[in-house]
Amino acid sequence: MLRRAVLVLLAVLPFSLPASEPGTKRIPATAAVATEARTLLETQAAAWNRGDLDAFCAVYADDALFLTAFGLTKGREEVLARYKARYPDAAARGTLSFEVLTVDVLAPAPAKKAPDSIGLIARWKISHADKPAAEGLTLLNLVRFPAGWRIVHDASM
Repeated sequence: MLRRAVLVLLAVLPFSLPASEPGTKRIPATAAVATEARTLLETQAAAWNRGDLDAFCAVYADDALFLTAFGLTKGREEVLARYKARYPDAAARGTLSFEVLTVDVLAPAPAKKAPDSIGLIARWKISHADKPAAEGLTLLNLVRFPAGWRIVHDASM
C-alpha cells in the first residue's frame, strides 16, 4: 500500500509543481536603457582607441571589482594601474570594439521609474595590425549614480 502511494505521488508530483518560480526569469532592459549601456561602451572604446585610459576607466565606481582569469583587482585606481601596465602604448592596446549581447535589469524598479542597476554581457575584441585579435566576453554590473552609470563589477574573460 505504501509503495503504491509513493508511486502515485511520484507520478503526480511533477505536474503539481510550477515550471519555475515567479520572478526568476531575466528582465530585459528597455530599449532606452540598453541604448545608454551601448553608448557607455562606445564611449569607453573611443577613449581606449585614442589612448586615454583615464577616460576609459572613468566609468568604473571608486570601489569597483574587476575579475579576470588572472585574479581580482579592487578599486578604479587599481583597475587603471592594471590597464596602464598591461597596455602601455598603442601597439599593445590595439583597437577595441564591443558587441553588446544582452542588457538586463538586475533589480526591478517601481513602476514608471528607470532601473538603478543593470547587467550587461558583451563580446570584446582588440584588433592588432600585426597579430591575431584578442577577444572574449565581459559581464558588467552597472549602477546608476547621480553622475550616470558606473561599473561596479567587471568580469572579463
